[in-house]
Amino acid sequence: MKKTVAMFLFMGLSVFSAQAQLDNYKYFVVPKRFNAFKDINQHQSSTLVKFLLTKYGFDPLYDDAIPEELFLNKCLGLTSQIEDNSTYLQTVVAIVFYDCRGQEVFRTQEGKSKNKVFKEAYSEAIQEALQTMAILTHNYQGSEQTPVDAPKAVGAPDPVETTPEKQIEFPAAEPTAVAVVAEEASEALAKEEALPGASYWKETASNNGYILTYPEEELTWVIMKTSSPEVFMAISTTKQGVAFKGEKGWRLEYYLGDLLKVEHIQLAD
Repeated sequence: MKKTVAMFLFMGLSVFSAQAQLDNYKYFVVPKRFNAFKDINQHQSSTLVKFLLTKYGFDPLYDDAIPEELFLNKCLGLTSQIEDNSTYLQTVVAIVFYDCRGQEVFRTQEGKSKNKVFKEAYSEAIQEALQTMAILTHNYQGSEQTPVDAPKAVGAPDPVETTPEKQIEFPAAEPTAVAVVAEEASEALAKEEALPGASYWKETASNNGYILTYPEEELTWVIMKTSSPEVFMAISTTKQGVAFKGEKGWRLEYYLGDLLKVEHIQLAD
């Protein structure tokens, strides 16, 4: 019993220490090309790291979109890097944060994947590594020397992986809940036949759900699991809502202004 209490006390102190360290920095910079990779946004690493840091409340920015305050004082920010410790058998990464002097301030747990497809393996490993950030919250402790208010950066374009496939950044916002009856919507979708004019998409499984892509128009939906197995969160670059999985595809529901829209996505055979 004493060992268990001591273990939880140690874990709590470790989280508190990490929290205090990160609260000393106002900005979290994500390179468009990590030192571990040769190409810009290789394996969609930059967009994924930025998306997950945003999800966990750290408000990151790309290294070519820094505000004037950070440009004049680099020590206000931490720069993230991917530490690649992969072996022949598995992909292993950690996300390490460095200060303006190149000193390591914080590192995540290692994320691992045995997926043989490199892009999917790095996606799975990065997601697992950044789960460390989910238990932390960021509350920058400003001072007179480091004012809280800073000019906002002009948004930089999303990085494009140097392959024929164009990468689309995941959205930063959390999806808005849509009032629907999960069971009825799920059953209705399961009974639906192919709709005239419906588009055919490719579905890829991920640790947290699915990624739906429509290559002809370079569209992407990120589908994330919720506590209910029938209901998923749905996020695209311009829309947020909920999704229901059926036998032949997906039913998406989201708001455009005050108008509820329903979109049917059919999967390619």
